[in-house]
Amino acid sequence: MDEKEIDKKYIDFIENLIGQIKPLLPKDVNKLQEDYLVSNIRKSAMLMASGIQNDEEFSRIDFEQQCFYIQIMAEWSFHKEIDLFRSGIPAKYWKVVMQKIWYAMWEVMYACVKNEAPETVVLSLVERFVNRTYRDAVEELKENEIIDEKTEEKAKEQSNIKIMAQEVQEVRAINQKVKNIVRYLVLGIIISILVSFLILKFKIYGVIVILTLLVYYNVFSSKRNE
Repeated sequence: MDEKEIDKKYIDFIENLIGQIKPLLPKDVNKLQEDYLVSNIRKSAMLMASGIQNDEEFSRIDFEQQCFYIQIMAEWSFHKEIDLFRSGIPAKYWKVVMQKIWYAMWEVMYACVKNEAPETVVLSLVERFVNRTYRDAVEELKENEIIDEKTEEKAKEQSNIKIMAQEVQEVRAINQKVKNIVRYLVLGIIISILVSFLILKFKIYGVIVILTLLVYYNVFSSKRNE
């Protein structure tokens, strides 16, 4: 994965990817960390692109598939860098941890391309090896007495990808509640208009029709729930 001149199509894809990732930065990431994070995402993605365009196995897949692997590298760099920001591990050791993760991802993805693994398998394997490599790197820091046991546990507990997934689920749940409220509100307005029309148009007969419909609805609902 030597860093060489990279084809412009890869550079354009990576810069566009970074543009999409930056708005996803958590609020607890400061400006210095943001610059560091973006720099490392770009570096890891560029190294991946360089390896792809110079590797015989990767050259056999099309550009869209190659971008799939570059995106995996960039997105996991994003998540694990944020985990490191929150871990309590001294900043000078972040690079060491990330280099191990990048290497592990390259090895896994290379094996996946060579064996023509489907994308779902690739994603599953990369996630497994990224998390394992991260935990091993944290444990190594503890064994070398660079961090204490408390920091080790804190670092292992971090998972930005799980936090983001939970936030997405919460937003979806809220959106669904809003949709339900709007739906029932519209239905209520329609029913109110219909009731008013029947009463004004048919007077007593309109009231009888409405009461008959209500009784029928209640009886039908009761039988259906039995």
